[in-house]
Amino acid sequence: MKRTQPSDSPRSASADACCPVPATSIGTATPTARVERAGMLAAGASVFAAVASSACCWLPLLLIAFGASAGGVAATFERFRPVFLVVAPSLLALGFYLLYFRKAACGPDGACAIPNPRFRRVSRVMLWIAVVLVAAFALFPKYVGLLFASPANASSATDPARTVTLRIEGMTCEACAIRLEHDLAAIPGVRRARVEYAEGRAMVGLDSVAYETTIGRLIDAVRAAGYAAHVDATRNPTGGG
Repeated sequence: MKRTQPSDSPRSASADACCPVPATSIGTATPTARVERAGMLAAGASVFAAVASSACCWLPLLLIAFGASAGGVAATFERFRPVFLVVAPSLLALGFYLLYFRKAACGPDGACAIPNPRFRRVSRVMLWIAVVLVAAFALFPKYVGLLFASPANASSATDPARTVTLRIEGMTCEACAIRLEHDLAAIPGVRRARVEYAEGRAMVGLDSVAYETTIGRLIDAVRAAGYAAHVDATRNPTGGG
């Protein structure tokens, strides 16, 4: 009578060796999965960098909405904006390389992992979403004025004796003008305020009482916001500064 071969026969062992168990079946991430996850992390980090690059514009507006002081915030973030604008697209490029061009190396046993089609598809969709978000935040200073611009105040120049024009230096986007306009309008003695980013100026209607004192407060408010200001003598013939 012939005996049955044991399960650990040379034939069974060789069969196991030629057909290794995929790494994913034993709970270990495959090289391909690790590469795709790294690509998703790069995309997410690029969005964070883009958000930070535009913080000089949206953060002051957010603080104003919640009634908090925004003095100096824009100037602080503006110094780091060029760095973030370089980091964001660089991370996006890394994400594209990892998700579209990088090929994962085979394992030490010679087995090459088969990519998960669904995970790869999700990863690439997330990457393209990151591209849209990075572009939206990086370009935010260019179109923020269209979203939050206040209507022109036609009466701001109807009383030259009570209107002062300031030249503003240091504004970097429309959001700076919106925030500064809010700060100037909150000063006692100010009837109306209009800040024009493109022209680099602020036109402020003042009460006739304490005219000189109010002008000093205007300049102090502009400096507290991180910008420089001086009275435009060519547009203020009636004096006051």
